[in-house]
Amino acid sequence: MTRFQRAILTSSALIGLSAAGAPAFAANINVDNVQLPYSETVNLNGYIDGSPFSDSNQLAGQIVLTVNNVGSASQYTLPVWCVDLFHTISLGGSGYQYSQGPLTNDHSSAARALSSTQMTDITDLATYGNHLMQTSPSNRTSALVQAAIWTVEYNDAYNPGTGNSLSVIPTSNDFDAADITNMINSAVAYGGSAGQLIALSGTQAEVFDAAVPEPASFALLGVGLLGLAAVRRRNS
Repeated sequence: MTRFQRAILTSSALIGLSAAGAPAFAANINVDNVQLPYSETVNLNGYIDGSPFSDSNQLAGQIVLTVNNVGSASQYTLPVWCVDLFHTISLGGSGYQYSQGPLTNDHSSAARALSSTQMTDITDLATYGNHLMQTSPSNRTSALVQAAIWTVEYNDAYNPGTGNSLSVIPTSNDFDAADITNMINSAVAYGGSAGQLIALSGTQAEVFDAAVPEPASFALLGVGLLGLAAVRRRNS
């Protein structure tokens, strides 16, 4: 199953990045653009729902959505993390519609409920991951946080009795299982709040920490996306 399909970068990703404040999130949102400014390819292998699971050369990293609230003309960028290995969205794609609410299951074929440990650790990773991407963004950090979220979500150690066992291995080999464990421990130490975690339910499920982004984050994301667009124009 392919999580991301590549599409052409569109200018809508660069609109609304200088918002004066953090957005008021609507119950339903439209996504006008999907980007992965920082990412690495990874190989996913193991067992999910009692069946072998394998997915090679998949992109992993913080997803940046350009959002247009239903009934509003305003746009803003929203950094999110994937919690759904079973559905596909397109990079550069638009027209996705999402509802938001609590994260309750792993979105697998059997849709297993998440344990309290999974909920807490995913919240901590989303909070800590956003902090890292605001202060020192990199491809490795972005992919490592996403790998840690999938590791928590799809492993029996965090939800006993599921029999799930997923390994996430970057094709670059610049982090390993020990690095993922360290990232999870660092996120738990950094802390988060389960009440801050909001899930987007639509073509693919993602989560974000409602306490972020802050205005400074929009500026950083704007610089990163503008740089990405410039590099792609030079390479085209």
